[in-house]
Amino acid sequence: MARSCRRWWGLSSTILVVAPLACGESPPPEPKSPAPPPVASTSHAHWSYSGDESPQRWSKLDPSYAVCETGAAQSPLDLPQSPSRHEPAPARPQWDPVPLQLKNNGHTIQVDDAASSSLVVDGTTYRLQQFHFHSPSEHTIAGHSYAAEMHLVHKSDAGKLLVVAILFGSGTENLTLAPVWSKMPEHGAPSVALPATTIDVSSLLPAAPRYLRYDGSLTTPPCTEGVTWLVVEPDASMQMSPEQIKTLHAHTEPSTSRPRQKLGSREVLELIP
Repeated sequence: MARSCRRWWGLSSTILVVAPLACGESPPPEPKSPAPPPVASTSHAHWSYSGDESPQRWSKLDPSYAVCETGAAQSPLDLPQSPSRHEPAPARPQWDPVPLQLKNNGHTIQVDDAASSSLVVDGTTYRLQQFHFHSPSEHTIAGHSYAAEMHLVHKSDAGKLLVVAILFGSGTENLTLAPVWSKMPEHGAPSVALPATTIDVSSLLPAAPRYLRYDGSLTTPPCTEGVTWLVVEPDASMQMSPEQIKTLHAHTEPSTSRPRQKLGSREVLELIP
């Protein structure tokens, strides 16, 4: 056995190690600190609804936007007036009054949901995350466009997205949404939080809503697919005033609507109460 000549001191993780060394033996190399994990980039190219950053060029603006052009299940669509297949509609959403937390990202006015709101579809619970607006409507029905469209974005615990879309014709003032319009922030202005002011989005639905359901995507970059869409079939009560539409345009771009995409082999179902 080699005789101990000196002692080697070193660190192993956070433990001080003292070990005997034989004469002429070199100490082991110092352990390396683990490299920090790479920082994922969350920056994406700016996009718009017009000019050089319009929807026709989204896929060229950033590699992560490629599916905007190559995807086979993109949104929005021109939906049929009377689909050939019908299924039962889901139970009415459990949308609680939403405290107002408004922000303007330059593309839309968004309200983040801090309430406990949910919708159950096919046995999966989807929780309301936020809602926002487009004008004119992104979806059309049998070629008919509407003045505005509201997207209520839901997410399941597994991360799957479901969007309920409400179409508004131009007509009388929408009193349910009036609090949003009265505090709508300008682009670049700080977000507006009004926890004492709530709106009941469930009142925007007809008494017995019928939906047009299909599988699609986000309608803005990165155009991620795998989104379940429930487009509420509009009735005469679903309106906004011309003044409300004008105010929305004044706070975003003049048009915030992506062109309709190809249906392809997808099927549109009508969900009937």
